Amino acid sequence: MRLDTSAIIFCDIIDNYGDAGFCIRFTRALLEYIKTVAIFTNKPNIFYKVIGENNLILINANTEILSIFHNSRTSFEIPYSANYIIFDLFETQAPLEFLIFFSDRSNVQRIALDYLSTEKWSEPLQGMQAPDSRMLQTIDKNLLKFRQRRWYSPGISKKSGGLIWENRKSIDYLERKKARERVLSLKETKIFGELSEEAFFICDFSYEKFRFSFFNKFAKERSFVIWSPRAITLCQADFDIILQSMDLNIVRGEDSFVTAHFAASSKWKVPFLWQPYLEQNLNHEKKFLEWKNHFKYLTISSYWNLADALMSRKYEKYDELWPYFFSDWLKLKHYMALDCLKITKNRSLVRTLLNVQKTKE
Repeated sequence: MRLDTSAIIFCDIIDNYGDAGFCIRFTRALLEYIKTVAIFTNKPNIFYKVIGENNLILINANTEILSIFHNSRTSFEIPYSANYIIFDLFETQAPLEFLIFFSDRSNVQRIALDYLSTEKWSEPLQGMQAPDSRMLQTIDKNLLKFRQRRWYSPGISKKSGGLIWENRKSIDYLERKKARERVLSLKETKIFGELSEEAFFICDFSYEKFRFSFFNKFAKERSFVIWSPRAITLCQADFDIILQSMDLNIVRGEDSFVTAHFAASSKWKVPFLWQPYLEQNLNHEKKFLEWKNHFKYLTISSYWNLADALMSRKYEKYDELWPYFFSDWLKLKHYMALDCLKITKNRSLVRTLLNVQKTKE
């Protein structure tokens, strides 16, 4: 039975489609437990693309399951619920006029949900107070009730906020076969060598296009199919299926990064490489190393050498490192699957936030 709770999410998109991807996945997961979700954003059209045309019936429908509004909206049509949770995603803040409008509602919680963290510093901060600075000096009585706001961030450790478990479907052989056929028809796909049934499929969703020119040499023995999307070309559900249909995923950011863990832990055991967002002071390297520490079975040096080169943008090393990685592919996919199976069972983000946390069966 779903909780009599409504979630209101504020999520602005600047230049990161992954923010919309996470928000939609988070919304879909929330709707497994609560009645309604409303999203306020500066770019609703991006959310529509992520959801996909076949799923748009959920949006702004009479059932009011999910509503997506532009954040310039001045009237707020939120269905009545016994409880409300206001989520401020990725430093987006609920407008003061919304909070004032909402001040007569009871049982309202505020949560600041930050970007995924692989680092240990975030673990003791989960659930701590993160006051809205706009409230600290306000004299408006309507806003005083919103001073309290708790902070969480998704993560892969048992002490983090957790990952989104919900709606992680494992595909069958026929679905995988159809997805690979679909990839061959996409305009972002490039084929090296003569296409055969033994072709090695790669999804390249890195920030900076993976350097694949050396495959002209290796493709004489086995063909390679490289799908390199640079924008939202598929809805989220279809993208998830394709990640399980590849032989290797090269991912980035947050949503595709987390989804790659689930593809690796599926029965298809699809290994992946991660390219974190490039940051000053080598923070991306710190995140990478903290993430690496969670892998106890995957100790194969050929994997970590190529993963390090991708993370640090040392493109000149790809030609040298790829043959070793490829020769160890069968071994490393097995060990990565063992680690990812454990990581994806650590903690549920949604259950953490809804306070119905329990061990995954």
